[in-house]
Amino acid sequence: MKRTEQEQASLDNWPVVTADDIEMMNDEFSHYIFFRRRKDGSVEYYTSCCGRTEVIEPVRRTELPWENALLDASYHNQLHTCPWCNRNVTMKDLGKAGKRKSLNEYRLVVLLHGDDHALYADALSLHKEYAAVDDLTARPTYWLCSGYRFARGEVMQIDYQMWDAGAITWELGQLDREKKVQEPFKRGSLSFYTHDSYAVIGRDVLEDHPFFRYCQYFHLWQYRPGGARGYAHKFRDLISYLTAYSLYPRQIEMLVKAGLYQPVAELIGHRKKFVAAIDWEEPDIRKAMGLSKQELGQLIAIRPDFGALECRAYANQHLGTSWDVEDAATFWCMWGTDLRPMEVLRFCRRYQLPLGRLLRYLERVTGGDSYGAVRAEAFGIYRDYLEAAYHLGRCMEHSAVLWPENLFTAHDEATDQWAQIQLQEAETDRKVKRPRGAKERARKYEFELDGLLIKMPMSAAAIRLEGQKLHHCVGGYAKRHLEGVLTILFLRKVDTPHTPYVTIEMQGNQLRQIHGRNNDRDQVSPRVRHKGFLATWLRWLQAGSPRNEDGTPKLPKKRKGAVVA
Repeated sequence: MKRTEQEQASLDNWPVVTADDIEMMNDEFSHYIFFRRRKDGSVEYYTSCCGRTEVIEPVRRTELPWENALLDASYHNQLHTCPWCNRNVTMKDLGKAGKRKSLNEYRLVVLLHGDDHALYADALSLHKEYAAVDDLTARPTYWLCSGYRFARGEVMQIDYQMWDAGAITWELGQLDREKKVQEPFKRGSLSFYTHDSYAVIGRDVLEDHPFFRYCQYFHLWQYRPGGARGYAHKFRDLISYLTAYSLYPRQIEMLVKAGLYQPVAELIGHRKKFVAAIDWEEPDIRKAMGLSKQELGQLIAIRPDFGALECRAYANQHLGTSWDVEDAATFWCMWGTDLRPMEVLRFCRRYQLPLGRLLRYLERVTGGDSYGAVRAEAFGIYRDYLEAAYHLGRCMEHSAVLWPENLFTAHDEATDQWAQIQLQEAETDRKVKRPRGAKERARKYEFELDGLLIKMPMSAAAIRLEGQKLHHCVGGYAKRHLEGVLTILFLRKVDTPHTPYVTIEMQGNQLRQIHGRNNDRDQVSPRVRHKGFLATWLRWLQAGSPRNEDGTPKLPKKRKGAVVA
């Protein structure tokens, strides 16, 4: 494979694995002292920890205390301390240990080296076995999986798992949506995979490096909520963290020092930058987020979801608000988990609605119920009503149209009228229009379990008929379903597959809405009634909708505490 001059120069200067490195890697394994009793009464010892072979003669038993202690501990599976290196070991009698296959171990490590210009990380797969006598004191063997070179403004990865020559990948300047440099030790299929955790060897290299010594990975990052505790041994995100730090060093350092871990976690894990809330090209954290000194103090004290800061920026720019961080956090927490708060703000901007008036109206509609899901449900009904009223050509400046006295009655009337108009329009067009990507979407979503099934409608008429039968507004979603903007699904009972029962709106793998007759008024929500079925189906979607050879869903393993998202 042809290399550029920069790539070849980096490879030529790459540090080698030294004997000292191998000794440190040996400490990742369990330590043993193997022993064998000879016919003359002497005992022969082999140490896996420090690689020694020693023989203790029986006549020397009274000479040295450590020899006497070792002889006294020479029993199979006895715990002891190596007298030559002071490591904790397990004694193994070669006469009782058999072929010792059960002692074979594999370890994954990332080995760090550095110079004045760059930091190097080698991902190594280690193996150690004790089948032969020569193996008893041998150091681990290793296989180089991938290597990384980190420098200011650039990251280079060479992956030896693909070709012998190694495939090289770069991250330069800034992190894009596509994750180019990957964590090592990838396991799984091309579409669904994970990365195994690994030990880090050479932490002192990172902590002494002139550039990376301020990255805070071992000082603060591992102690974050949800992170490792204490002196952690295994990691999954060191490579991703160093990649982000190479390109945004000042920003990463200041965010982590301030305890604002979420934007860093989203950046290294999913390439999400919260661009409406933070400017990653600005090294000053306060200027990067457009906050005053007081507001920065609020942010550090409250530590809200950074989505709240995105809402703050949008509302202040487009809706004429003057929110501080606390106001934004309050608004973010107002809707529970059933609605994205940004949808409310965009809706207000689209129809030029005063946000405060909308919130007061929803409070009146819900009877002052502070539960987020109730407020989100009321907003969904109001949104469907207003969209139907808009398409019907009603005066959107009239107060009685914008804020009907009885929202539910007005919703049913407007959505029914709009569905009728759409149905008439569909009937005039005799062409049968199938949804975009119908075959792929049906294979992704259609599911059957425990007397229930989910199927995808193949025409706008079927969706509008569903809305008429169940008396809700799904008919207005038919066009977007056909265009692939969203997906409408029918939840039916297996014994009555043609009878409308429950309707579902999906956005990718996210369940946006689920309603039965009359939007579940005066009855238990299907989200609660079929909680177990929906949880299993959503886990199956998250797993990539696996199917058996006969096309039936391949069910995921049950998980304790699963909830419907």
